[in-house]
Amino acid sequence: MIRILILCILVVASSSAAAYPDRPINLVVPFGAGSSTDMLARVVAHGLSERLGQPVTVENKVGAGGGIGSSYVARSAPDGYTLLMSTNGPMAANASLYSQLPYDPIQDFAPVILMGRLPMILIGNNDTTARTVGELIAEAKARPGEINFGASNTTARVWVELLKRMGGVDVATVLYSNVGGMMTDLMSGRISYAFENVGPSLSQIRAQKVRALAVTSPARAAFAPEVPTVAESGLRDHELVVWFAMFAPRDTPGEVIERINREVNALLQTDDLRRLAAQIGMAAAGGTPADLRDYQQAEVRNWRQLVEMTGVQIN
Repeated sequence: MIRILILCILVVASSSAAAYPDRPINLVVPFGAGSSTDMLARVVAHGLSERLGQPVTVENKVGAGGGIGSSYVARSAPDGYTLLMSTNGPMAANASLYSQLPYDPIQDFAPVILMGRLPMILIGNNDTTARTVGELIAEAKARPGEINFGASNTTARVWVELLKRMGGVDVATVLYSNVGGMMTDLMSGRISYAFENVGPSLSQIRAQKVRALAVTSPARAAFAPEVPTVAESGLRDHELVVWFAMFAPRDTPGEVIERINREVNALLQTDDLRRLAAQIGMAAAGGTPADLRDYQQAEVRNWRQLVEMTGVQIN
């Protein structure tokens, strides 16, 4: 009797996976509307809706450094109808930054696909005198504790600590809950510098409302080849970039994961995704779920080392 019951469950699960999708899909973003993650999710949702023949809606569940949306997806049914578009913050860094995390970035999720990577960019308001990282470090050494940096996300906060460590300087960090408020304060001169994602920064740089000093990628970025890297200033100890990826709840059927992976890999080759990648400064990735799992595990280890070294803790 038990064997028959198990067989029936397996048949139902197999039939469900084969029919996938037969109803709308919810793509959760753990950050606010207008963020780079949100922009990426909405383009992907539109493309998946067309390719899968079912509506794919984006839902923003904001808070706790991405933890609220991530926890929601981790607790959702593993059927492929609730997915997560996230970043290195909730899916790698938070495991070390939070003493009590209500989800496990590795154990509670099934990897779907690595969407892409992009550098952070170091920007300053137009009243600052430094034009390079070297000049900024010299200024900070001459005025210890007086220069402030805005940080609206986890990666930015750690980058400020890395700059302090690598440059041997004392600067202040001003934390923001959203990038809009931080950019307003930067442009008005309330703060001097910031590490930020490319997406929210590029339009302000091009409008000459803020100044770009450096990118954090190992090589100069294609979207701004005139901007040097942090490494070119002699600060070469660490590589820390932002990445986007899609996940599903743990135990989501493999057939469903493979279907979504296949469709998103195809979407990464479309003009819509290429235009968005150029807009937010993302180098598209793609690949298999296993590729994402290996990369995520390496990033969890990398962030553990960075947090131990810098001493940054959220709680």
